[in-house]
Amino acid sequence: MGCAHTPDLPVRPDVAPLAGSTAEEFVARDGTHLYMRHWPAVGDERGVLVIMHGLKDYSARYAAFAGELTARGYSVWAFDLRGHGQSAGPRVAPRNWTDYVDDLDRFLAKVEKAEPGKPIFLFGHSMGGAIAARTAEVHEPALAGLVLSGPALAIDAPPLLLAATRMSGALMPQFPALKLDNHSFSSDPAAGAAMDRDPLVSQPPAPAKTAAGLVDGIGWIWMELPKLQMPLLALHGTADKLTAPAGSRMFIEQASARDKTLRIYPGLYHDLVHEPAGKQVRDDILAWLDAHTGGPAVPAPPIYAGTLAGDPRGWTQAVELAGGVSRNLDNQSLHFGGDLAVSIARPRPLGVHVALTARWADKHYAIDARPLGAAVRLGSTMIGLSVGVSLLSGVSSMKLGYAAGLWIEQPLGIAHLGVRADYEHAFDTIERNAGWLVGTLRFGSDRTYWPHTRAGVGPIITGGYECAFADICSTVILGGIELYGVD
Repeated sequence: MGCAHTPDLPVRPDVAPLAGSTAEEFVARDGTHLYMRHWPAVGDERGVLVIMHGLKDYSARYAAFAGELTARGYSVWAFDLRGHGQSAGPRVAPRNWTDYVDDLDRFLAKVEKAEPGKPIFLFGHSMGGAIAARTAEVHEPALAGLVLSGPALAIDAPPLLLAATRMSGALMPQFPALKLDNHSFSSDPAAGAAMDRDPLVSQPPAPAKTAAGLVDGIGWIWMELPKLQMPLLALHGTADKLTAPAGSRMFIEQASARDKTLRIYPGLYHDLVHEPAGKQVRDDILAWLDAHTGGPAVPAPPIYAGTLAGDPRGWTQAVELAGGVSRNLDNQSLHFGGDLAVSIARPRPLGVHVALTARWADKHYAIDARPLGAAVRLGSTMIGLSVGVSLLSGVSSMKLGYAAGLWIEQPLGIAHLGVRADYEHAFDTIERNAGWLVGTLRFGSDRTYWPHTRAGVGPIITGGYECAFADICSTVILGGIELYGVD
């Protein structure tokens, strides 16, 4: 069942050729056959635009835009990503996400050979924007400019989702994890309905390994952003629900290229050039291309100053789940133990903190809900204090009490250190109390995915000391997994 949503299809040639274009196949490095198209320029050729589509997309969808470009003297080239449109391969499931990057690099080399001496511009939409940016960084093709439309450079989602995506990509690579609503691509309901019916659009969710590869690819783009020195144009709609427009703004703000332009379109959805109001977007792209091929200059507008989806929210989130051995220090007996902690804070740098913890060691357990707390972030160090209520095991029955806790998280290069201290006290008697001190070491560094978002996931080794009712103490050695994210 895990592979049922990624059928491996052969190349599917055109039933009828698209007007004004030619189509053929080219072969990727690993032998996969990819479907490509070329729309020659009408009249004197002033430049070349290579189009790189995104998820739930393919090259033929850009035929109308290609017609506008060719009429202005631009030769247009495009191909279907492996597993997309008419190209061969498992649907939306590359062996490695970097195969997309290698395929685009080989295609650019093919275009450069076919168009000697012409300025070549690269247009990437959505995930295609991430592929285009990463290709430009890794392979450094001779590009006259890079145009990114609704690029996947940031995601408006909790940072913990990034850690969970990495984990699912490693543990369950074929799990159907990346589901995109067709009606989120365009503000026109008819466009979503057309995607629902399109046999060249893969409808089931993409597998977890594709989602994890994209997330990692975004991280790599930001790490090597200084390599992008060519002219840059980034375009995004404020109503984009699939990729974060804040990513485009951060991209232009932090890129070291001198020639860089950001255009934000109020109310437009994700698929900009196909939006009902997409003519303005296409006109802006054409004017920018003209300006970089000898036409009149186009002044760059001021950087958009409003709030955008994907802006930092200041969240710190952690989930820790572990199990192991508990040793009773009174009678030296061994028992199983377990620990679960969910911690959420919004420091900014000082703010709120809430926590839910549960643990079990020997015959004792405690469940704490601590909704009141304060947190502070000191550089990369997170410190939180919280209070609430507890349900804990008494001598003969469950007891209700109050709880307090301390939470510390500290990245340590290739590892991550966590410390927790919990205290519970039953309401009915001073003898009903328990305490827990645990330290956790996670293997696996935290990664930065875009400038304000960091996430990490990995196995942990943790050890703790617990005393319940002042006379039952034990040590606990645990192993498990932690997910951590900072926005």
